[in-house]
Amino acid sequence: MKNIVILGAGTSGTMMANHLVKELDLNQWKITIVDQEEIHYYQPGFLFLPFDIYKPKQLRKEGKKFIPKGVNYILQKIEQVFPEEKKVKLEKETLDYDILILATGTDIAPEETEGMAGPNWRKKHFRFLYF
Repeated sequence: MKNIVILGAGTSGTMMANHLVKELDLNQWKITIVDQEEIHYYQPGFLFLPFDIYKPKQLRKEGKKFIPKGVNYILQKIEQVFPEEKKVKLEKETLDYDILILATGTDIAPEETEGMAGPNWRKKHFRFLYF
């Protein structure tokens, strides 16, 4: 059996998993998706919060909800990728892969824009993430 490992269970990772489940014979392929966060935030929706198009609760979902049936879901921190060995080291185990898909997303970095950083910047501007 061949292994596909998807790192990241956000929008891109789950879209890939959903697509692959429909296209591949799961008797020949094992699909595993790994994420370190239990909760997924729909980041494009952040743009619409100031206009009350979305409410904070609408942008916060349990990540497992979007994993298709037949896909192995692992909730662990990703430690390191060893491309020469085709292995991914997680905090509690190591996975072998034939195909690796990196879908780890982005991380905001307000300190890279003058005037955006400061004490408690994330908490002040993204307080809905902390409820």
